[in-house]
Parts: sequence; C-alpha cells; structure tokens
Amino acid sequence: MEEFLSIFFRGVIVMFIIASTLLAGYSLQNKFRLRTVRMSWRAGKLKGYPLFATVFIGVIMSLSAIVLLTGDVSRYPIFAAYIWIGSMWFIASYLASKYYITDYGIVKNINEPSQTIPWFQILDYVEYPKKDGVEYLFNYSEMDKTLSEGYKQLKLFVPQKRYKTVKKIVSLKLGNKFEGQSIPDIDLKRIQED
Repeated sequence: MEEFLSIFFRGVIVMFIIASTLLAGYSLQNKFRLRTVRMSWRAGKLKGYPLFATVFIGVIMSLSAIVLLTGDVSRYPIFAAYIWIGSMWFIASYLASKYYITDYGIVKNINEPSQTIPWFQILDYVEYPKKDGVEYLFNYSEMDKTLSEGYKQLKLFVPQKRYKTVKKIVSLKLGNKFEGQSIPDIDLKRIQED
C-alpha cells in the first residue's frame, strides 16, 4: 500500500509538471503572438506580481533551503519538481496578469480572449481617479451581437506613472471616434409646453 501511494504521489507530481509547463508555454506563445505592443505594465496583487504564485514559489524556495541545509538528499528530487512547478506557474500568472496596450486594442489577460478588446469595438469610456492611479471603464459591444443585446465592460487600472501615456494612446485611438459627439442642447421648457 505504501509503495502504491508513493507511485501515485510521483504520478501526480509528474502530471503537475506537465500541466504547469504547458500552461507557461501557452502563455509565452500568446505573449509572442502580440503585435505592435505600445506599452505594458504589471497588474498583479503583490506589487505587480501574481499573489498566489509568488507566495507559493517563496514558500517552496524557503523549504528547499531548509532541506539543503539539513542535507536530506532523499527530498531533493521532490523539491526540484516543486520549484519547477512553482516557476512555471509564476511565469504563466505573471504574463497573464500584465496589461498590454497595442495598436489593435487592449489586452487585459493574454490567456483569456474575452478580455482582449479591439479599439473599434469600444463604444465609450470613463476615467475614475483612484488612490495610486486611474481606473478606465471601457464599454464595448461584442462583434457577433447587436447593440440591442447589450454591451460589456472592461475595467483597466492604470498606475499614475503610466497614466499620461495611456491617456495619449486612448485619445489617439478613440478621440476621432468620439469627436463631435456631444450632448445636444435641449430646451426643457419648450418640450414641457408642447
């Protein structure tokens, strides 16, 4: 029974090694597929880094140091596998949590196509000042839907040091689209008299 559990445990680790490597490879492929990136920035929860992957790799590295110091040679392969898994998870999470502004649109998550919005789909946007930057709220329509079926929203937090550049790109890409679109003057008294 103990031998079965050992084989099962090693099989699970091998499956995680394969899955994490494929996920990191998929994320790298999506990153290299992006064209004409004007700017990007980290957007993770831990000072721009992905929270869970960063904590996991930190804990594993600390435990690995303890194993190295105690000289427990039998655990070296297990911790090497965990370091590999953590590294691949970190790479995939880091790339997926970065925001990209390209000539073609906004990419909030390179691994999630629904969070990639072409400029021509954006109907309007609003800026909300936040503590350390500005949050953009983009309203957009899906390509295969009509406006009567509603619209979707994409929130994008821009750190203060990136705000001027993002504002310039957004106004360049969307400025012409919204120029001349102002609220008409309405004479409410005249409407009420009719």
